[in-house]
Amino acid sequence: MPESTPVLSVIIPVFNGEATIGACLLALHASKFRDFEVIVVDDKSTDETALVVRAFGCRLIRCVENSGPAAARNLAASHSSGKYLFFLDADILVEADSLGEIVEAFAKRPEIGALFGSFHRDSVPANFFSRYKNLIHHHTHQISRENASTFCGGFGAIRREVFLAAGGFDPQHRFLEDVELGIRLHRAGNPIWLHKNLRFSHCKRYTLWGLIRSDLFQRAVPWTRLILRTGEVHNDLNTQTSNILSVPVAYLLLAGLPAFAFAYGAFAWLCLLLTFLGLNRRFLALTWREFGAWFALRSAVTCWMIYLLSGLGVVLGAFGHLGEELRGEVEEVEPAP
Repeated sequence: MPESTPVLSVIIPVFNGEATIGACLLALHASKFRDFEVIVVDDKSTDETALVVRAFGCRLIRCVENSGPAAARNLAASHSSGKYLFFLDADILVEADSLGEIVEAFAKRPEIGALFGSFHRDSVPANFFSRYKNLIHHHTHQISRENASTFCGGFGAIRREVFLAAGGFDPQHRFLEDVELGIRLHRAGNPIWLHKNLRFSHCKRYTLWGLIRSDLFQRAVPWTRLILRTGEVHNDLNTQTSNILSVPVAYLLLAGLPAFAFAYGAFAWLCLLLTFLGLNRRFLALTWREFGAWFALRSAVTCWMIYLLSGLGVVLGAFGHLGEELRGEVEEVEPAP
């Protein structure tokens, strides 16, 4: 990597990431594109993350207290010098051509302010829940609009001047801070490109509890509160019409289980099941093509569970937002002038 001012600053926030940060940095150092710097912010890890990072010789900033990924990214950005800022999670692997493709994309499309990519179809961990979670992320990105209204901090890049003008990430958001930034970028008229051919590998290992915790407390609840606060909901990414309709259908399937003992009840329940499968047919067909019928069957059951959690998350998020309003803690996100 050059000693002069780099074109690209790679910013990696990490908390207790000793299991994956090494592979992440190793993939970066194998990049064909060399005009970049790497800044890792250790958000007060309690494991050997810092020791692993130091072995790679990249810049390391250690936080005195754990402040979350938004604050960590902002801190790294303030110490960076690249024309473009590439935010990368510590459990994601770039391809040899990824960094060059990012810089080339900004050069070829001067109108865009930011971009983000997609996961590969398969994850590094080979257990069911990791593959399921990774595949649904991949599927969601691949079927969504290229002209995005959100941003992804896990593997997203932004022009420095656009990032600074937006005020960076909001440290008040521990989760979905990248989505919140994307809303502000979109409202300010900064085009965001979902670069579907820019793909990365995911090293995060999910268990059943990890999946529940992620989709309920780190996604459904904060996403509901963000939607209520900003009024922003689009027929895209995780809030497509099929996703929204799947939530009440999932609950109707649950409520209708006792009626399965009766002939008409069984017929109605099977109709609901076919409706649910139809709403999610493209994703479930992908799971079948990639990993076979048994994986697809487990994916259908897991998908049903996730929609039930999403409905619960909407309720919890709505109550949380109502509590904020009653305490006068809600600040509206206004469009940029």
